[in-house]
Amino acid sequence: MTLAEKLHNKKVKNVSKQLKKFSKLKKKVKIYHGTTNSTRRQKYQKDALIYTSDLNTILEINTEKKFAIVEPNVPMDMLTKETLKYGFVPPVVMEFPGITVGGGIQGGAGESSSFKYGGFHQTCLEYEMVLGNGTIVTVSPRKNADLFWGTACSYGSLGVITKVKLRIIPAKKYVLLTYQRINSFAESIKLLEKEAKAKTSTDFIDGILFSKKSGTIMTGIFSDKKDLPVVTFSKAADDWFYTHAEEMTNKHTTWQELIPIEDYLFRYNRGGFWVGTYAFRKMQLPFNKMTRFLLDPLMHTRTLYRFLHAINISQRQIIQDFLLPKENVLSFLDYIDKKVKVYPVWLLPGFLSDQHDNLSPGYLKSDLLIDVGVWGKVSGNYEDLIKLNRDLEKELYKSKGRKVLYAHQYYTKEEFWKIYNKKWYEGLRKKYFANEVFPDVYEKTYVSERYDYSIIKGLLDVLKSPFKLPLS
Repeated sequence: MTLAEKLHNKKVKNVSKQLKKFSKLKKKVKIYHGTTNSTRRQKYQKDALIYTSDLNTILEINTEKKFAIVEPNVPMDMLTKETLKYGFVPPVVMEFPGITVGGGIQGGAGESSSFKYGGFHQTCLEYEMVLGNGTIVTVSPRKNADLFWGTACSYGSLGVITKVKLRIIPAKKYVLLTYQRINSFAESIKLLEKEAKAKTSTDFIDGILFSKKSGTIMTGIFSDKKDLPVVTFSKAADDWFYTHAEEMTNKHTTWQELIPIEDYLFRYNRGGFWVGTYAFRKMQLPFNKMTRFLLDPLMHTRTLYRFLHAINISQRQIIQDFLLPKENVLSFLDYIDKKVKVYPVWLLPGFLSDQHDNLSPGYLKSDLLIDVGVWGKVSGNYEDLIKLNRDLEKELYKSKGRKVLYAHQYYTKEEFWKIYNKKWYEGLRKKYFANEVFPDVYEKTYVSERYDYSIIKGLLDVLKSPFKLPLS
């Protein structure tokens, strides 16, 4: 047994000890891992927390059998940096460097390879978990399979993941990215469907709609070719990815370039896709290459999420991902265009469920699902924003879609359990001793309060400790 494994076992025993204590007290607790990519306000009671922030070690990279074993608090940038030393990457790498392995499993995350591999949790092979009564178990598609699939997208409501075994695949130095201009919603859906069928020849697909009549569908393949322009997105002087994509779309019907693999995987980090533009508008600054360069230290997603929570700004924006069967995406996009009027909009094919992971946003009937990412400032006051969220939830339900629950959900309990299988979920909660220790998934994701919005408070918090990670 290695030193890292010995230290891991010690940490897991500590988690088990904590849960045994809370189980005896029949006290509901939350899992504290130090950071979050949820847009909900995080409220913690110090005497009702399971501390897992030290579960942040990579334990093994096995290139022969193509798997990695890691603790759940390992972030995506740390994991990919390590696997790339051996020429491998995880099959699905979430777009923000700070998203953790555990967060990707619990939050239903996916990315531009999800059309091929599904959600991040579908690339995992096995979890070590601590149950509500402190018991340490191993779960996989063959052992405690109901808990393995149930844990995906359960937001820490069934147990504590303490170790993850996940697949890794061979990678190359670059991603060769092709931009294809589209001129309508219908054209974007048709092209996404066509490209998603090419699973053997394509490694990555996503799209950006800049307006109702302008957008791009981007397809990528692993490549070592060096006879094309090489573009990076990680340096302060680089364009934000979406501004570059819009420029290429305006200039070319089709365009190809090479992007270094890490720059591609985290291409949306600077600016948080395009949500960071709100800061420029709020500070009444021009949005150009010079101002982006000067403000670059503040425009990476770890810092942007910290601002989001410090300022409590999430109830002044729409930040939602909606997953729908391809047949219903066009009408939903039309609804978004009329009702929300926020652009750009992100399109991501994939997430097809294994039909065991009942809480997954991909647990829908279709041969192709498309995620519609709608993020941006909308007009109106707090009541207007809540009504807009409720209207979108009702439209999504009519369109037979699901939300990704990292974001705000305002469903009533009755509405929520019409979407998700309550009997199955409560059976899991009872079987694996979660009922008396963990809040259920509805309690974890429902937003019941109005947030106190304060730019001054947020700025002071960041200035006081500029290098502190969110919630640490």
